[in-house]
Amino acid sequence: MANTFRENARSKAYIVLNIIVLCCVAGITYSIIKLDHEQHIASLRQDARQALHEVTNQVQHQFQETVLVTKNIENILLSSESFKDKKIELLINDLLEQNPGIIAYALAPGLKITRSFPETPDSKVVGLEYKNIPAQLSGVANAYRRQTPVIEGPLPLVQGGKGYIMHYPVFERPQGLGAPRFWGVISIVFDCDTLFNLQQNNPHLSGEYTFGLSALPANSPAALPSEAEAANSHVVSSRFELHGKTWEATARLTHGLPPYSPQSPYLVAFALFATIALLAGLWAFRRVTLKKQEAHTLLTEAINTIQEGFIAFDEKERLVSVNQKFLEYHPKIADGMVPGRTMEELLRLWVEKNQFPVEISEREEWIAKRMARFRNPTGSFLLEVTKDFWVKVNEAKTPHGYTVGIWTNITAEKRAIDAAEAADREKTEFLNNVSHELRTPLTVISGRATFLQHAERLPQARRLQTALDNSTGTSPEIRGGVEDYQTFVSEQAGGIAGSSKHMLRLVEDLLDWTKVARGKMELDLQEIEASDIARSVAEDLRPDAEAKGLTLTYDDNGTAIVNADPVRLRQILYNLISNAIKFTKTGNIHLSMVQDAEEITFSVTDTGCGISPENLDRVFLRFQQVDGSMSRENGGLGLGLAIAEQLASLHGGALALESEVEIGSTFRLTLPRPAVDCEVRQSA
Repeated sequence: MANTFRENARSKAYIVLNIIVLCCVAGITYSIIKLDHEQHIASLRQDARQALHEVTNQVQHQFQETVLVTKNIENILLSSESFKDKKIELLINDLLEQNPGIIAYALAPGLKITRSFPETPDSKVVGLEYKNIPAQLSGVANAYRRQTPVIEGPLPLVQGGKGYIMHYPVFERPQGLGAPRFWGVISIVFDCDTLFNLQQNNPHLSGEYTFGLSALPANSPAALPSEAEAANSHVVSSRFELHGKTWEATARLTHGLPPYSPQSPYLVAFALFATIALLAGLWAFRRVTLKKQEAHTLLTEAINTIQEGFIAFDEKERLVSVNQKFLEYHPKIADGMVPGRTMEELLRLWVEKNQFPVEISEREEWIAKRMARFRNPTGSFLLEVTKDFWVKVNEAKTPHGYTVGIWTNITAEKRAIDAAEAADREKTEFLNNVSHELRTPLTVISGRATFLQHAERLPQARRLQTALDNSTGTSPEIRGGVEDYQTFVSEQAGGIAGSSKHMLRLVEDLLDWTKVARGKMELDLQEIEASDIARSVAEDLRPDAEAKGLTLTYDDNGTAIVNADPVRLRQILYNLISNAIKFTKTGNIHLSMVQDAEEITFSVTDTGCGISPENLDRVFLRFQQVDGSMSRENGGLGLGLAIAEQLASLHGGALALESEVEIGSTFRLTLPRPAVDCEVRQSA
């Protein structure tokens, strides 16, 4: 139920996230497109202002040039020089040629037009009086009053259409102290359609803008439209003063303001691409997240289903994960095992809850040792979690520095091991006690059998023999019977002595093994001459070998000093040679001693039956013999080689075996040289 709720919540959150992303992308895209459009409009308006500035300057220059030319014409009109008409005509034609915006240039002395340029035979202008042209009369009157050129327009023209008219008043020079006499006016007509047709000098302005010029009333406000109003208009304007009037020039975008900038389609395409990429990224992220969640869920479920305790810490020793089985192992601190707590904090909590160790002074030391093992795991170890509850802890480091622990309940195994060890101890104690109890009577039996082995030397036998020798009537049958009796007793005593010695050796082996098993075997180490011991053991056992028809030989490569217990070294060699004699029927046995700079090696080689490869590992096991039939034939408990191997290890050496079936075996005893002896040899 909880998982289903979480899944639904995650799905809804994913949908909401997608909606938020779409809204954010749409909002950002709209803002960018709007900003780009505003910047584009601002750029267009700036270009329009620049174009209007250029055109306005050219119009003003045209008006100024016209005033200058007209001033020259005024001077010619009022002068007394000859050919005035021709000069005026040349000036006017030149002005009209350079200024296509001028469509008419009229001379009106006494306010009656007498000449109009360019001259045409059917001119409707010549002969007109300004009093009959009301639309222009006010401009003429204004020029007269101000005695300066005045521009009017746009006005209906006599020629048709609308245009601008510059009225230039002409006054004759006064004679004497009189006032100047009004001569008339010179009128220059500018066509509206051609006045701003100056793009021929500015081809880049052609077709983009429509220009206008109008005079503002004297009482109109001087303020320009606000920035907000100007930004929403496709018209830009500029004001300037010319001949006593305020003029407003305008530039209108021919095609109006565009609804979007040229970059808008690219921005929209990029926004769509970004949206698709973001949605794809979110989808991929959700897929990865879902897979990660599934993997995490699977891992968590798998960890919780295993029957061992599982715990994991990160590289900073903080708890990352723990399964239910581990919490069951630690019920007292289960509530405190939350992710983020360090291993040391959990150890202190566990020590406090379990009151372990009992002595408070020992707890810090125990925690320090446990942390050292946790930081440097070297394999598994046993840990008593609570009384009579044991686990095997196996901790390891991951390549990323995490520490993972597997805790296995081995309480049953531990109890079985303890029971087996207790039984083994009881068995060892039993064997030790039995061996001690058997050793004394066996020693007595062996000693007395040895005496009986030489019955003729006993005091009683000597007295009997003396009595027989002193008696003259003793028959030969009696003497022969006594001798046969003594021989029989000696033979029987020899058998008893041999068996008792064999049993005594078995008891000695049992006693030695119990000492080894209990760890109470102590060596009397001293520097001894190894070759003397090896030679004496070979000589002692040579009669036993010869009794079986075997040859026992010995050789070495010189005297050698070894740090060993002489009794135990003799025992090892004795066991090896005795074992070789026991399992060799024909051939020879060879004992050799070889020394080098670091160690001494004793080798016992026989020509016995040999041992198969699969049985080599059983040779040094206690109470084991390879061939049961041979063990019945030769006897023994199978402790000799096991004891020999243990004694070799106590000396710091090793006992090894090489064997081939039907060829023979070689036992090698390797002992280290004394350190002083090695240094002396190396310096030599």
